[in-house]
Amino acid sequence: MDENELMGNSSEVKPVELEKKEEQPQTDAPAEQPQTDAKAEQPKAVEPADKPKPNANTEKKQTGEPADKPQTTKQINYNTNYNTNYSKNKGGKGCLFWGLIALGIFITLNGFIIFGIAAAFSSADTVEEADTVYGDYVETIYIEGIIASDNVNGYGVATGYQHQWTLDELDYLINDDKNKGLILYINSGGGGTYESDEMYLALKKYKEETGRPIYAYYAQTAASGALYLSMAADEIYANRMTMTGSIGVMINSYDATGLMDKLGIKDITIKSGKNKNMLSPTAGTTQEEIDILQSMINESYDIFVGIVSEERGIPLEKAKQIADGRVYSAQQAKALGLIDDIMSHDDFMDMLKGKAEFEDCEFIDAQYTDDSFMSLFFSKLPEIETKSEASLLYDIMKKSSNTQLEYSINGELE
Repeated sequence: MDENELMGNSSEVKPVELEKKEEQPQTDAPAEQPQTDAKAEQPKAVEPADKPKPNANTEKKQTGEPADKPQTTKQINYNTNYNTNYSKNKGGKGCLFWGLIALGIFITLNGFIIFGIAAAFSSADTVEEADTVYGDYVETIYIEGIIASDNVNGYGVATGYQHQWTLDELDYLINDDKNKGLILYINSGGGGTYESDEMYLALKKYKEETGRPIYAYYAQTAASGALYLSMAADEIYANRMTMTGSIGVMINSYDATGLMDKLGIKDITIKSGKNKNMLSPTAGTTQEEIDILQSMINESYDIFVGIVSEERGIPLEKAKQIADGRVYSAQQAKALGLIDDIMSHDDFMDMLKGKAEFEDCEFIDAQYTDDSFMSLFFSKLPEIETKSEASLLYDIMKKSSNTQLEYSINGELE
């Protein structure tokens, strides 16, 4: 075979080899698809991860060329890409799940908050009664604590005597034909002149419009304004350890001008008249201001003594003698005619239940209760009592600026 024939044969072989290289990926292994196509065709079965990917060594074996060392790097990258994509998909589902959980918790907490706010500002005034009343009854109303228009603790929650609620309860009893009488359980050192007189007048109205009796019982203390309103009762009884009396009126304030001079502080008040800022703790008090206030106190005092004299049948001059502001024991009060008798509360209740007028009556208690969310929450918290000296001084100055006449045993109003 000459040289031309050899060259001719070699030229025929090379095209065959090139054709095999181009067709080999189509016959032996599927072509590698882009990652985006694989996601689009996700429903199709995925080939096992351990199946070798076509590489240059496979092509060299098919063409008869010596194979190089296996290129494991590509194999690891292939599996890593596959596992990473799977992990991301799984993580996406987890985020959705926990997101829904967080949303549910958020909605639940907001529900509790809205419910709490609604409960806090809802009307929760109730009458606490031991049993349901179906027939005639005698009701006990409790006068405990300071007799003032509003009694709240440091958190703004109603506590103790509630003036407006008590007035409303009396109006309810006036219009209830099943009510046959009223008991006042009193444990108070008094309060404001206005509130004490308003309650006294409300009790008188109850008696005049219904003709039903009122009985009063003094517990530990029934002094000043508490004694004032109890004068509306038909009969008054007391415990042998009761402290009562303190018939009189008072108003108090403070003069801080000496302290201000030491601190170099001067009061500047622009007023329409010389007595416009009477009892100002920063301006001092003149004798004229004292005389003006004394005249007001004397008027309230005369009303107080007049009521004691009229309701208890004590001569006016004698009433003035015993109404010098002192307190009395139960024995002394009985001797002066301020009360009818001395006995324990149990004996007092047994006596009333034995009266013919109450023979078929039930005896119930009526007390103000606050069942709101705010009250239930803040009632468990301790009162904040610790104050700095500056805070205490500020409270004194504030109290001096808001003075009022009191039927009080020790100036309890704030």
